[in-house]
Amino acid sequence: MKSLIIIVCLFITCSVRAQDYPFIKNFVHGTIILKDATQKEGLVRWFPDPSEKLRFKLNNNDPEEKFQIPDLQGFITDTLHFKMLSNLEIYGEDYPMLSRMSKLKYTFAQIIYTGKINVYYVLYNGYDARQGCFEPYPNLIFEKTTDNKPEYAAFPVYINMREKRYDQAKEKLLPFFNEYPAIQEKLKTFNRQTNMLGVVDYIKQIPATKNE
Repeated sequence: MKSLIIIVCLFITCSVRAQDYPFIKNFVHGTIILKDATQKEGLVRWFPDPSEKLRFKLNNNDPEEKFQIPDLQGFITDTLHFKMLSNLEIYGEDYPMLSRMSKLKYTFAQIIYTGKINVYYVLYNGYDARQGCFEPYPNLIFEKTTDNKPEYAAFPVYINMREKRYDQAKEKLLPFFNEYPAIQEKLKTFNRQTNMLGVVDYIKQIPATKNE
């Protein structure tokens, strides 16, 4: 699967809410992928939060099964494909003010692109003490394999914070692409109003961009 960028609005609109996913409030047709790669087709429902169980049933009248996130490799609904990722550091509620990352032991991440560098989208909901309510914290997650182990890097998109925080996030992300200077240069032009799909497009050109 090369690309699932069917949610271009993720990077064009000013904010992304969990309600954009159809399986938030209602059961929708989908497929779950168990740890042994077995697939079960039926109806799924899940709220994008690491503590939330995925709910599954074969048909409307059947009893529900509930799965912890680590119990599954992922799930598919319509054209959306989600994969279980573990041990992530993302830009959450502590970053806008404190520059401190949030740690996720595991979550489901939407697959945006798979290739030499994989790209995922994670929507994390954290408590914003300034506003006194929970807010979404969207992140792009980049994945590459180093010494046969996955290596992850996160980047915030459309989080309500000062531009200098985005500059800090860019500086932290640049070493991840040290083999791809063209991608580094593209990333340096990014700010919180910029369409991040430009960077994803450069990633799609690997290895063409590698030696530029």
